[in-house]
Amino acid sequence: MESNWKEQSLEELEHTASEEPDFADNLAQKIHALRMAPLSRFTVEDVRLMIHHGLSLPFTVPLAIDLLSRNLFAEGDYYPGDLLQSVLNIEPSFWYQNRPLWQSLHRLLLNREWELEERHISADLFMELS
Repeated sequence: MESNWKEQSLEELEHTASEEPDFADNLAQKIHALRMAPLSRFTVEDVRLMIHHGLSLPFTVPLAIDLLSRNLFAEGDYYPGDLLQSVLNIEPSFWYQNRPLWQSLHRLLLNREWELEERHISADLFMELS
């Protein structure tokens, strides 16, 4: 990726244009707005939301790993660790195709099992991908 990739939007990075959302659907409106915003402006909740819905993972997962490296239990709108839980719930096929990202997250989780257990966050399936 380019060095300034975080200053670009998902639409720019993916070379796609989003269709106008259903204005009765708040989630569709939020995702549409996020796709047009520079990644550098994403909050923890914005990253969590996109990952939770499996959207733009090649770009949102590196953002998440950066946030998690600063605070493994970064909090979106729900609870401390909700970003991590969303990342851990990503389909295994993504991790198999993106091993460097898996390795980065794996390093963050090493020797932190008791903290995960304390917060009721399961990393078992993710760790089994090694």
